[in-house]
Amino acid sequence: MTTTTIRIPEEDYKKVKDMAAFEGMNVSEFMRKAILEQVEDSLDYQAAVDTVNERNERVSREEVLREVFSD
Repeated sequence: MTTTTIRIPEEDYKKVKDMAAFEGMNVSEFMRKAILEQVEDSLDYQAAVDTVNERNERVSREEVLREVFSD
C-alpha cells in the first residue's frame, strides 16, 4: 500500500476530522473513501462523454448525467 501526505489548513483538517468521526471512520479512511468516490465519479463522467462523442451528438451535461445515473 502506498502512503501519501497532504497538507491542509488546520481549520479544514478539523472539519474533515469531525466529519470522519460523524461517519464512524478515522481521518485516513474518510479521506480515502472521499477520494476514491471522486475518482469513480470522474471516470463515470468521462465514460459518458466518450459515449456521447462516439454517437457524435451534442447533449448537455445534465443529459449526460441523467443517462449515466438513471438506474
